[in-house]
Parts: sequence; structure tokens; C-alpha cells
Amino acid sequence: MNLPTSLADFEGHWALTRTIRDARAGQVVQAEGVAHLHRGADGLIYEEEVTLRIPGQPEMKGTRRYQWRDGADHVVIHFDDGRYFHALRLGVPRVSDHHDCPPDSYDADYDFTAWPRWSVRWNVAGPRKSYEMDTEYMLR
Repeated sequence: MNLPTSLADFEGHWALTRTIRDARAGQVVQAEGVAHLHRGADGLIYEEEVTLRIPGQPEMKGTRRYQWRDGADHVVIHFDDGRYFHALRLGVPRVSDHHDCPPDSYDADYDFTAWPRWSVRWNVAGPRKSYEMDTEYMLR
């Protein structure tokens, strides 16, 4: 089985599709776009640009930016401002992690079984949040 084993394996341009099932709003949001992972001072910079399709609203553009750092056998992901977000272990087909952001809770499940296609599912719960977000990546 081909799996990512280093931070460098993620470098490049990735097409992405995303589905957000928002239980609180009772709607499904779709997104398509790209994620660029390129070299930065401390590892890779993850820059995402998507077009969001929210039912009953005009299309919207969205962006995200993270810092991906080498942690030997795992990738350590930080928010753009340097705060720790979560980590993913390398060399395994599936990996899970948790991010606590009181009062909200974020659980990630990564799937690398079809590498270089991969996906992540976030389950988010909190007083004002209840959604599941699936994102699939394909190397461009």
C-alpha cells in the first residue's frame, strides 16, 4: 500500500471537494477548490481557496491557511498564527486526532488508503455547532 511517509509527500497542488452536513442549520454545503502546499520557513504552508455553495445564497469564496511542520513520524499542523491545531501520523492508512477549542470539540479522521488521493472527515460539536465536514484531495 502506498502511503505518505514524509511531510514532502504533501507538497504540491491538490484539487479538493468538500461536503459540510450542518445539523444545526439543517443544510448541506458544497465546496470545490484547490489546496496549495508549498515550502515555507518551517515546513509547508497550506493555502486553500474554495467556492462555497450554500443553499439559497450566492456562491461565496473562502480561504484557509495553515502551517504544516515536520514532526519526524507525523505532521504537526498549526493555525496560521502559530497556535497548535492537531497532528497526523505518517506511514499509516488511517489516523485520527482531536482538537479541543472550548466550548467546541473537533475530531479528525484522515484516510490515506487510496494515496495519493486522501480525505479527512471532521466531526464538530459544541453549543452552537453540530456538523460533519468531508474533504477529498486529489493531486493535480
